[in-house]
Amino acid sequence: MAAACKAACCVSFLMWILADFTVYPAESLENVAPEGIASQSSTAFLGVASRAVDGNRDPEYADGSCTHTGGEPNPWWSLLLPVVYRVSTVSITNRNVASERLNNAEILIGNSLENNGKNNPRCAVISSIPPGGTESFNCTGMTGRMLTVKVSTSYGFLTMCELEIYGEPAAPSPSFNAVVMGRRVAVVQKKLCWSDALLYCREHYWDLLSVRSEQEQRGLEEVLRNTTFLTNDPSVSSGHVWLGLRRRLMGSSWFWMSGASVSYIYWKEQHIWQVTSPCGGVDAGDSFYWRNFPCGDHLYFVCLKEFEKNGERVEFYSFTRQ
Repeated sequence: MAAACKAACCVSFLMWILADFTVYPAESLENVAPEGIASQSSTAFLGVASRAVDGNRDPEYADGSCTHTGGEPNPWWSLLLPVVYRVSTVSITNRNVASERLNNAEILIGNSLENNGKNNPRCAVISSIPPGGTESFNCTGMTGRMLTVKVSTSYGFLTMCELEIYGEPAAPSPSFNAVVMGRRVAVVQKKLCWSDALLYCREHYWDLLSVRSEQEQRGLEEVLRNTTFLTNDPSVSSGHVWLGLRRRLMGSSWFWMSGASVSYIYWKEQHIWQVTSPCGGVDAGDSFYWRNFPCGDHLYFVCLKEFEKNGERVEFYSFTRQ
């Protein structure tokens, strides 16, 4: 599989990223933290990471709703959300004993999964939270799908009894949300060239959708049949939808940008690679066969919303993205 993919990005991609946004008060937003997957640097005394997002602010450790790392240098706790959120407020509930363990901890929010999210920008520093108390931190609309709490110390523990994230999905365009064989997807009501569509999915969700089996293909077909903005669009290319299909620039083999194996194929016809485009999608108006389309065509597209545990995404670079 190709290690990286390079292409010029369409100008339209720059338009939505500069859009204005409104930061809403926490009380008008939903706590989205329970939707995420929690992890931490280590676990001690049965204080697993998921306890911080179980919806229970009980500050008594013995009641079984607080996290606890082992004693170690620079302990951390992270939460991977299913999509990118615009975060208004983060609230943290401290234990009723040993409350000083959260002193000077940092709250980080961003899209980088590297180093357990510890490379992401900082929302706030927790100077202190009273024993058993809950404090809220204003993150002013920072966007990201990874939130990390870290303590910088030569030796210490990290323990929390609840962490709440109040925000809204950051994706600016409407979409039709559905499930394909247990995988949450979004058919985005915005027409972009292939490279912009890929970057959009990676910015707001996880990746352009891969189709790994006949069952997933049939599921995708059902979703597209029920996407009203596709069926009601009178434009010529209304039924053409980008997927995460990409061909080697100097060869005939195709791969999924998500890193998934191409063990299942559903092409309409065999390709002569020298005269075809390296970007692929699905033709919703022609028995849902896969086809190559010119990479600059502006089409609707399907994003995979969830972190693909078994995939290793192909790196993608744009020379023109700012």
